[in-house]
Amino acid sequence: MKNWKLIASAFLLMFFVHSPEVEAQVASRRTNTVVRVKRAKKRKVRRKKRRVRRRTLRRLPANTRARVWRNVSYYPVGGMYYVARRGVYARAFPPRGFRIRTVPGALTRLMVRGAVYYYSAGVFYRNVDEEYEVVAAPVGAVINELPEDAEEMDFDGITTYELNETLYKAIDDGYEVVDFMDGDE
Repeated sequence: MKNWKLIASAFLLMFFVHSPEVEAQVASRRTNTVVRVKRAKKRKVRRKKRRVRRRTLRRLPANTRARVWRNVSYYPVGGMYYVARRGVYARAFPPRGFRIRTVPGALTRLMVRGAVYYYSAGVFYRNVDEEYEVVAAPVGAVINELPEDAEEMDFDGITTYELNETLYKAIDDGYEVVDFMDGDE
């Protein structure tokens, strides 16, 4: 009796495991409609160097006085500004609206679309009430040279340089302000 149950279960197992299933082939026609959507091209910005190089100082030169703006102390050294971070002083660009009486470093006077701008070490200024106010770089401004902190990038197939969230393109006379970087990237 034991063998009969074993043989019956083996036979049923073979029947269910190896049973060929036959399906009828049904022809159905599917129509696919392709809709092309015109989308605005997004500019491709590719950075050639991903490593961020920051200039830092361990100590400030003697007699360096901080210029405080919105509770942040900016230290002018050699025409550049530094901010205290984690025990060192890191290079930082002053924000728009920052005002000072004397600009550290050499100033270059520029005329862009009838307006007078001043440029020094990657920062653009306007003369307001006998002070210099940091402003956005005017598109179309041409400067002779960029600071070495400028980062080379590929912008829509054109080699550009990024400095202080501003894009510059190399031209015969120097570098021209082309566009601004978005804050999202």
